[in-house]
Amino acid sequence: MNKRKLKVIVSIDGGGIRGVLPLLILNHINSLIQRHGLGDDLSSNIDLISGTSTGAIISAGLIVTKDKKNIYSINDLLGLYVARGPQLFNLANPSNRRSEGLRLVLKRKFKGIMLSDLNTKFAFVSYDKTSKLPFVFGRHRRSLSGVDLSTALAACSAVPGYFDPVKINEYELIDGIMAAKNPAHIAYQQARTYFPDDVYLLLSFGTGNLKGAMYDSIEKDVDAVDEKLLQKSELNDNLIYYRFQPDIVKANPQMDNALPENIASLIVDGESYIKENKIIFDRLIADWKMYK
Repeated sequence: MNKRKLKVIVSIDGGGIRGVLPLLILNHINSLIQRHGLGDDLSSNIDLISGTSTGAIISAGLIVTKDKKNIYSINDLLGLYVARGPQLFNLANPSNRRSEGLRLVLKRKFKGIMLSDLNTKFAFVSYDKTSKLPFVFGRHRRSLSGVDLSTALAACSAVPGYFDPVKINEYELIDGIMAAKNPAHIAYQQARTYFPDDVYLLLSFGTGNLKGAMYDSIEKDVDAVDEKLLQKSELNDNLIYYRFQPDIVKANPQMDNALPENIASLIVDGESYIKENKIIFDRLIADWKMYK
């Protein structure tokens, strides 16, 4: 048993319908937590969560509560992606005047919830076109506490060319992938601000390795963040770091390919990753138990 406090930090990448992959892995970790007596579920263990684009949507879904109870389970969120994927991520036809399917679903699922209603610390990543700088929704932006959660999430997932920017005060906000597809280092920096003296268990969830022509500057940045945090964890015993990034073998990697057969293939790839990495999940649980 370790007397130092453990803060669980979760970070989820952007990637459209490929959000199915982190949801599958999150669900697996959730079952391990329950099996090993580490809490009621993963959501109740999270001290800070960060997400970009689809990762912001999943992050919000994990922590939003009503009467101190989580509104959505991980299974609920996975079911939403499977059932509503085509409506959420249909970006294949720009001439269809910027389908509002995503924003309508966000408004319905997070109706009446403001950023100030979130009890868990959060960092939802967007990008401000005006300043050309990353924009992070979080507790530190007190002036935005009255913003609707659905509006903030729309700002984090407003893909240029498909959705109009979301204007909030002087900011003109678009998809957070323009700032940080992998927000794990942002999550780490936020954790150091909120919990300077604690140990961090940072769980970073990718939305699939992209290869060939799809391995662009954004993907290089994704890997650079991973490498930076891996190095920090090797030098700092206050940081326990895990990165979960499946290979895409069966599925089409396009972020807007939400056809039922492709979602099924994403599930196959996610389940294969879980089966092939039992040792990593066992190590995670062992590390977690050290602080119980």
